[in-house]
Amino acid sequence: MAEKIILDVDTGHDDMVAIVMASGLEEIDLLGVVAVAGNQVLEKTLHNTLNVCQLIGESAPVFAGMDRPIIRERVVAGDIHGKSGLDGPTFPPLNKQAERGHGVNFIIDTVMGNPHEVTLVPTGPLSDIAMAIRLEPRLPKVVKQIVLMGGSLGAGNRTPYAEFNIFADGEAASIVFNSGAPIVMMGLDVTLQVLLDRERLDRYSRFSSKTATMFNASMKHYMAACRLHGAEYPAMHDPCCVAYVADPTIFTTEEHSIEVELKDEERYGKTIALPPTPNKPTLVGMGADTSLFWPLLERAFSNLP
Repeated sequence: MAEKIILDVDTGHDDMVAIVMASGLEEIDLLGVVAVAGNQVLEKTLHNTLNVCQLIGESAPVFAGMDRPIIRERVVAGDIHGKSGLDGPTFPPLNKQAERGHGVNFIIDTVMGNPHEVTLVPTGPLSDIAMAIRLEPRLPKVVKQIVLMGGSLGAGNRTPYAEFNIFADGEAASIVFNSGAPIVMMGLDVTLQVLLDRERLDRYSRFSSKTATMFNASMKHYMAACRLHGAEYPAMHDPCCVAYVADPTIFTTEEHSIEVELKDEERYGKTIALPPTPNKPTLVGMGADTSLFWPLLERAFSNLP
């Protein structure tokens, strides 16, 4: 039985790979995709999401979500993902259109209409998920789980303390972590273990499908941008969430309760691990078996045009 998921993305380079995996794996039933502001402004992340879905032949509906954090000023990551938010690949003229409704309403309606069946997979700032919880307080008890990319029990990547997605909307992250929903946090502790090295990129460059061509062009830009910022190889942050849903045995986890620092300006967005409590269950990814991760991506390639 395929796992029903909604992807909530701020489509940059690693979100693109998450969409590819969610679309191409038989273990996943992609119900819809919501674009949120994050790596770039909403207009760009939505455009990128539509481009990726059209190119790979994904027919799931795409919605626009929140165009800003719920309280704080908007920040973007153009230094990594480029002016478009997905620099590198070229796309054909865009015909796929976003749905008319708001992505937050789509999340609420889908989760509440399929009790305990839908997993939310946010790979950007948590603005949409937090707003859905605010508008429908029953959602945390009805959602199957929330598998999110964000946070770190160690150092951050946006500041010395904070990972970008949590830093971009710390108040939203606090709402989600305190909601009582079952949460899996795929933070930097685990995602930085899943690195695309030059040898693997060279291997994928020999794949000739449209999907692989898009991936390779994206990853060449992503790798160059990461090296400018001191990382030798790009991490597959967001795809780890989809991989977890498809095969949780790839990852080892620890159980904690997570608090988000909101008051200390210097440490804003830091995720703090506390002893687990029944009303705030969070599994934190700590280890990854990469020998099981990459075959999932390759199988997704093989199932897509």
